[in-house]
Amino acid sequence: MAHGTGPGPGTGWRETYMGGSEEAEKALFRQVLPGVEAIQETVARRQNAADRRAFHNKGVAITVSLEIAHDLPEHLRVGILQPGATYRGFGRFSRSQSFRARDKDLDQRGFAFRLDAPDGPQDFLFSNTPVSFARDPVVFLQVARIAARSHRLLVPPRLILALGIRDGLRVLRNIFAAPDRAIAFTAQQYWSRTPFQIGAAAGRLFVRPVSAGRRVVATDDPDYLSRDLADELRRGSRSFELCTQLFVDEARTPIEDASHPWLESDAPPVRLGTVVIPQQDLDGPEAKALEQRVEESESFNPWNTTGLRPLGRSNRARLEAYNRSAAGRGAPVRPRTQQEAAG
Repeated sequence: MAHGTGPGPGTGWRETYMGGSEEAEKALFRQVLPGVEAIQETVARRQNAADRRAFHNKGVAITVSLEIAHDLPEHLRVGILQPGATYRGFGRFSRSQSFRARDKDLDQRGFAFRLDAPDGPQDFLFSNTPVSFARDPVVFLQVARIAARSHRLLVPPRLILALGIRDGLRVLRNIFAAPDRAIAFTAQQYWSRTPFQIGAAAGRLFVRPVSAGRRVVATDDPDYLSRDLADELRRGSRSFELCTQLFVDEARTPIEDASHPWLESDAPPVRLGTVVIPQQDLDGPEAKALEQRVEESESFNPWNTTGLRPLGRSNRARLEAYNRSAAGRGAPVRPRTQQEAAG
């Protein structure tokens, strides 16, 4: 499907479907996406706990705001991206895995937040690695199911057996090259990994901390990063720059392959605004109520959008996968037609 064919930065991109057509891709997704519920059920059974998120199972909730840049380029002024506008909402720092493990265990991190916008909620989802280990959602779910069902020592050989030596080793390198687990939540850069339509343009998003990186002394406390975040925000606010990298061409900035990096030398960042995490008491009653609501009855989805349409096969799978995950644990699901129309 061709989009963004007009002149200007970030245009000339197009979407292509797995199996050669939109119908074939949807049929494929119908076959594999029940794996989301299977992962949740497996994790709940192994942890002897209620069903939780299939991914990013463990997290801490915060309040956030987004201030759109006053000098935003004209061609990017779409949806909520209006110069000088400010939006407030809530967010969540998390571990990427399906299990609620210790903060010092090998894993990647996530940062998601939802903003209250005039036309509806706007969700942003980021991870602290710039690319996914999977080129497509079929491989992603295949790897996730192996990881959920297997003892950690059995994951590498089973991945290689399922994917072959080349792809298996590539996935393992991505997983085991997780960033330093002793870096504070607020001191890391986080990437969308997947592109979004911004007006006529396409671009990947990322947030990078405004202040210098800060390491945390790892302890035996399984939640030491969350404790550190609470101490940090009790003392003051923290900020990130929200940026986009615009599409250049399919070789350097592919729309469909989430495992391919978009290098800043090819696609220089454009600042969209500032994400602010205000000073707050995460141990106070309001924060505890927010945490309970976010953990039990909220779900983030890139298709909760007011003008930034998710692009690519991974995002198209996430539309249904995230709804399945939310429904599987009893969280409200925004109607699919509303999400597609908003996107």
